[in-house]
Amino acid sequence: MGIASLILGIIGLLISLTIFKDLSLILCVLGTVLGIIAIVKKTNKGLAIAGVILSVLGLIFCFAISDDTSSNKGITNDSGDGVKTVDVSVDEVKIEKLGLTKAGDLVIKVTNNNKGSVCLSEIIANFKDDNGDFVFSKEAEHSFIVIPGKSYMITYFWGYDEDYAKYENVSFKTELANISEDFAHTGIDITSKNTGDQIAVTVKNNSGKDIESATVSVIYYKDNKIVGAETGYSDSGAKDGEELYINASYPEDSDYNEVSFDKYEVYYVRASYDY
Repeated sequence: MGIASLILGIIGLLISLTIFKDLSLILCVLGTVLGIIAIVKKTNKGLAIAGVILSVLGLIFCFAISDDTSSNKGITNDSGDGVKTVDVSVDEVKIEKLGLTKAGDLVIKVTNNNKGSVCLSEIIANFKDDNGDFVFSKEAEHSFIVIPGKSYMITYFWGYDEDYAKYENVSFKTELANISEDFAHTGIDITSKNTGDQIAVTVKNNSGKDIESATVSVIYYKDNKIVGAETGYSDSGAKDGEELYINASYPEDSDYNEVSFDKYEVYYVRASYDY
């Protein structure tokens, strides 16, 4: 058992320095248990002690060097001469409810108060009843949202199968991803036009690289109240300096009837680079 503890401790410690924390955790726990048993039974006591020490170190590394989604890397302008990496924190990302659409979608505003751009890998809403008891969780319509520093965007939770109006008590949780080379964080300019049938969105790619797709959210208003939310997407691609075109549908209510609106806003979600 002492030899097994030592082997498990060595392997567990090495794996704890990689991304496979779960496997390391299992090996280190087994190494610790076998080592303690060997010490008690006085079997290969020296090897067992070494195994326990290595296993405990592995456990420490598993928890001390874990993936921290509360603080990651973002991008900010570097005096106009390029970009630099900066620390960003989830604590500086604020989420607030804006209202419900006619289809029952829950619309939220996500504000990035960090100096640098952030990439949100997900946004989760946790709904509770009037007694404060948890009922269910829901993931926002968009993930991997890119928001520049000191800016905001608006997205939503799909509501056709939920009655969000029943739940006043809702909290939000989001996770940060490091700004990835997969997504454009600067150089994406968006213009739009109401054609009378749909919203035509033009995405001008000045990011310095070719993009293969782009996603936007379109929020509709009537008398300054939110009435609709739609997603626009295109994978037609655009080389650097060229344009990509997206069509977004008009909003509908829960019975799929068209909803009237007098104003709309288009928000950038992400653009994926073409490799």
